[in-house]
Amino acid sequence: MKVLTSIKIAQTAGIAQVVLAFMDFIEKSKGNDLSIVAVNIINHPSSPSGFGGTRKKKTKKTRTISIGMKVPDIADVVNKAKNLAEVEKKYEKVILAYQKAIQEEKPDLVLVNGTYFMPWCLFLAAERENIRIVLHYHGVLAKEVQNWGKKQRNIFLKMERCFDKKNIFYIFPSEITKNVVEKEVFKHKVKKMAVIPNPVSEHFFEEQNQVENRNIGIVSRWTGIKNVRFCEDLADYNNKNGNKFVVNIITDLDKSDKIYKKLSKIVTFHKQKNNKKLASFYRNMGVVISPSHFETYGNVAKESIASGTPAMVNCNMGVSETFDNLGLGDWIINFDSVKSVYDKIGSVMGETVHEDVKNKMKRLYMPHTIFGRMISVLINAA
Repeated sequence: MKVLTSIKIAQTAGIAQVVLAFMDFIEKSKGNDLSIVAVNIINHPSSPSGFGGTRKKKTKKTRTISIGMKVPDIADVVNKAKNLAEVEKKYEKVILAYQKAIQEEKPDLVLVNGTYFMPWCLFLAAERENIRIVLHYHGVLAKEVQNWGKKQRNIFLKMERCFDKKNIFYIFPSEITKNVVEKEVFKHKVKKMAVIPNPVSEHFFEEQNQVENRNIGIVSRWTGIKNVRFCEDLADYNNKNGNKFVVNIITDLDKSDKIYKKLSKIVTFHKQKNNKKLASFYRNMGVVISPSHFETYGNVAKESIASGTPAMVNCNMGVSETFDNLGLGDWIINFDSVKSVYDKIGSVMGETVHEDVKNKMKRLYMPHTIFGRMISVLINAA
């Protein structure tokens, strides 16, 4: 059975990390005939006519097809577009690139990861080719674009509602995600679906953290839904209180950004790291915080726990369900008050994650368990 999907490589992007981990699992696994082709469309602005070249990387069960082409800037497109049809027209060459890949690869189904404009393009291509679709609901687009203008939000909402189809099977990373999609996006119950949390890779369990330190860790894209304003306020509050802690941040914020320049005086920025090197970062923190306003899941917090480092998460994050299941409800908090969180950090800093918690994580959330469930979904949906 062949699955075609899309991928965008980014070290601070949780979706990419899950897709890569799934491909790695498929490559190493035995006992199934599943293969995956991942299409990676790379923006090459110097290719105004469309394609800038195709490159294929092949292993036994997985392949990556990299296609260089000009990809229109989504902000420019939605700012100028009057409706979703005009957005689709602007991305026609991207859709056609996905369509060509589907025609050449002849997959049994298409796995769409996420709801943003590139997964949407893959979805439209799959619809045109009448291929079965499974949507892994990473990211609720309506939540991601809450800080955009009204016209743009309406266009994105219509984009996300394109995924509301009776013949699609949905994988939700959390009950929180499912409930939000049903109540705020689709406005009805979803029948064909499964709730499967994201996995945590084995290498995060390999070493114990260094508990005697003052380090606060934050790993996040620098965007509104991640509650980055709280991160700024926390850094300011810590600075005004004599730098009791050291705030460490891994993010995609550009060094030329005025916020980066301001914060670099009072926090320690770290280079973006691949998934394996992140484990070392977590182990050197006293506590990791995830203050996002909303997340379909939230890999960072669970990876930190697996590494032995306490993590605090917002109650509106999907990973909070995992924390509840692990008996870590005390680390699910509200991030409305910087002072309250700061005091909580002080009380949690230096605590250890009990071995029974880590053992339960290994039993319930390792790749062989989570991806095994995903494989069953894909096989049944094909």
